[in-house]
Amino acid sequence: MSDQPILFSLNIATLCIILFSTHQLVLRAHGRQMYWPLALCLMSIGMVICLPSVQRLIPQFQVISLILSMPALLLIAPCLWLYTNGLTSQIPWQLKLKDGMHLAPAAFGCLIALVALCLPAQYLNAILVTEEHSVIEQAPGLVRNTIYGLLISAFLIVLGWVLQSAWYACKIVFRLRVYRAQLQDVFASTEQKELRWLNWLLIVVGGVWMFTAFNLVLDNLFSPMHFDARLYALMIFMVIYSLALWGLRQKPGFAELYVVSPSAGSTSIELKSISGSSDNGEQKYQRSALSAKQATKIAEKIELAMKSDKLYLDAALSLPKLATHIHTSPNYISQTLNETLDVRFFDYVNQYRVSAAKTQLRETDSTILEVAMAVGFNSKSAFYTAFKKYVKITPSQYKKQYHPAN
Repeated sequence: MSDQPILFSLNIATLCIILFSTHQLVLRAHGRQMYWPLALCLMSIGMVICLPSVQRLIPQFQVISLILSMPALLLIAPCLWLYTNGLTSQIPWQLKLKDGMHLAPAAFGCLIALVALCLPAQYLNAILVTEEHSVIEQAPGLVRNTIYGLLISAFLIVLGWVLQSAWYACKIVFRLRVYRAQLQDVFASTEQKELRWLNWLLIVVGGVWMFTAFNLVLDNLFSPMHFDARLYALMIFMVIYSLALWGLRQKPGFAELYVVSPSAGSTSIELKSISGSSDNGEQKYQRSALSAKQATKIAEKIELAMKSDKLYLDAALSLPKLATHIHTSPNYISQTLNETLDVRFFDYVNQYRVSAAKTQLRETDSTILEVAMAVGFNSKSAFYTAFKKYVKITPSQYKKQYHPAN
């Protein structure tokens, strides 16, 4: 019993973070609907993990809490997926009718919970609290059959949650891969937009999920594993804290495009996906009116902007900025880069930055960080990654070739 105060404290702290973060997300959701799924995700997690606090503070609601945790469990993964869609959307994300299909399993869980709440209290207590299964055998035939049906449904829900979570985790990982490729068609610096924190969070959540799923399946089939509940509660606290912290501070990666033009039709830029085709299956740019002659002129204007105007020195350079500078459609620039020059916007700009950095490393005594900032990179790590990609050695190694004493 000595660990009960610690468990209770951790549970209360986690629930407080959930309540505070949910409130903040709901306030922000009036401007951006992408925060609604994250708020619902956090509330669902709170419903699933609140049992220690309910047992101590309001034990009369213990049974209700356990029953409502079933549909809440099925909401977590779909909501995190919808939130990821919102973060990676090329246009302001809005909840659509078709998104409702992701909530269908949770709706089934709500139906099971509603049926369970209609059972007499003594049977619910026997099933969920005291585990006196002999009481079920003494129940009237209809009630007994309903209870057995609910137990089977509860097991299927747990199994479905395991499969559902794995499915959505894979979808999120693949979506992030596509998103990062799309970023490189629009931005010259992407490290602050790549949502790396979401990858790490998925790894941690995946570990907690695998442990929880394994234990839930064992609990329903055999007997639960014995483990230090305090460690598990601490892991849950850290996951919730990280999700709430990054969720509150993260903006959509393409947010800068949302205000490029007041017209609804020009807020998005046609981006190159990994598959190289558009959503409707047509090849990208198939219906474009851009001719080869126009593309050549645009390529010349882009090259002039880089060589003469040194636009690559702008650490926040993006495709819309370049389009404004050379007075050309962003889609035409994207098409010219991808088809005529056969390069992504990200690589095109960073090649100029690395070339300028090589000159500074040869001809000046500036530090690596000073050179990185001077040529348009906004972090030392991004500079090292780009430099090694194009030059095949690190900036330090390159500098020593011309300044051995350093």
